Amino acid sequence: MKRIGVIGGIAVDLEGRPFGALIPADSNPGTVRISYGGVARNIAENLHWMGENQISFFSAIGGDAFGKEAVGSLAGIGVDTESVLTLIEERTAMYLSILDEGGEMTLALSDMSVLEHITPGDIQTFALALRGVPVIALDANLTEESLAYCGECFADRRIFIDPVSVEKARRIHPVLSCCYALKPNRLEAEALAGFEIRSDRDLETAGAYFLNHGVRMVFISLGKDGVFYMDASTCGRVYPPRTDRPVSVTGAGDAMSAAIADGIARDMAIRSIAENAVRAGSLAIQVQEPVNRSLGANWTR
Repeated sequence: MKRIGVIGGIAVDLEGRPFGALIPADSNPGTVRISYGGVARNIAENLHWMGENQISFFSAIGGDAFGKEAVGSLAGIGVDTESVLTLIEERTAMYLSILDEGGEMTLALSDMSVLEHITPGDIQTFALALRGVPVIALDANLTEESLAYCGECFADRRIFIDPVSVEKARRIHPVLSCCYALKPNRLEAEALAGFEIRSDRDLETAGAYFLNHGVRMVFISLGKDGVFYMDASTCGRVYPPRTDRPVSVTGAGDAMSAAIADGIARDMAIRSIAENAVRAGSLAIQVQEPVNRSLGANWTR
């Protein structure tokens, strides 16, 4: 049994998808679904379904029913959520995404303001429950101050960071030296490295940039073009299998991040971790929900 600590966002996900071609600036007939997500929350659930992982989760919710139900969805499957903060005067984070007719995201809005209230002191309290936990997965919904504290508090662990978005990716720049593994997408990698990535050579240059700043393993997700991976001794790319049109891409990146954290906990080689990450993302897009609960039945090591 591998122990992994996960710290970051938990949210209510609202996803809209049109019946036909998406028409901008118009009311589109379609479906609107509500589920529970957030990058860190989805990472935690995916890690659970991957099996043989004991997950401790930390985040903050508002004093509303949505928050209680979101946390309950994790606690109900056996994830340790005892330390999650309830901030009565705040509202639980919400994430709104609009997909096109092919299941690809065209626009998303996130209200993660409740997570801005997580302080280094709160994380210090949670850290007491993580003694002996070798892998810590973070998302950049935490403030820069809290991320910096995590870098100090868990300096003796293997820290994995998901940058979440272009805007929030910049928060992790000061803690790159504390980061064992990093998984930005192309745009997030560009924001962190400070240049455009348009070729394989650019990917290698970006990977070298992160390694030079202290990161040990780099995984740059490229959507349908797979994942570029790099460490001090090797680099390459893993392509996803050919599949039918995705049902929904929401949560695919979180599944990939979970596979990376899982691989780090198992001391897997970087190529094998990248292969698992691509496989996890491919399984995630086969269902409407942010997490594919049949992941365990398809997860072999």
